Amino acid sequence: MKRVSMPTQQPNDDITQSPEAGGEPQRKKSIFTSNLLVMLLLFVIAMSEMLVAYFFVLPSPTKVKAAIEETAKEDVKTKPPYKPESAESMQNEERDEFDLGEYVYFDSDTTNIPLRLSIHLYGLVNKKDTEEYNKRYDIHKNRIRNAILVILRSSKQSDLTDPTLSVIKNKIMVKVNEILGMPLVKGVIYTDIAVQAGG
Repeated sequence: MKRVSMPTQQPNDDITQSPEAGGEPQRKKSIFTSNLLVMLLLFVIAMSEMLVAYFFVLPSPTKVKAAIEETAKEDVKTKPPYKPESAESMQNEERDEFDLGEYVYFDSDTTNIPLRLSIHLYGLVNKKDTEEYNKRYDIHKNRIRNAILVILRSSKQSDLTDPTLSVIKNKIMVKVNEILGMPLVKGVIYTDIAVQAGG
């Protein structure tokens, strides 16, 4: 009796094999672990760069403070030819007042008596120079404000309590003209001044 062998059915290429149980979660876990390691490596590199910058590149706070103080001292130094005008020459010109800002300053002198100064300053400019002043002031207004603050901070209490503030006004006028690059401000006046000593 002949034995007929039945052909075995070959798997159809179109039928996809089902993945082994647990294969997909295993692959996701592997990808997550890889991503986590990459993130950890990037974090370690970033932290290393920050530490190197902190210890070897960035200047110390002491050096930064010294540089700021040196810049402030240089900023209040004045150069010729910006000198105050005489009272006679000021009488013959029509002038406009331009706001230089409000300032509040706290300090204690060598006597350790606290002093609070609140003042509103204006610059006097000849009418014919108004347009030029506005152009230059818009460019340099932040430098001007900073210079005025430095002048107030570096002033003696005797200058700050002087009823005319003549020394301070002259310093401000000279410095503002220096920053503007032209002697456009012919005088400085103030309003709303309040000086309080002792607290």
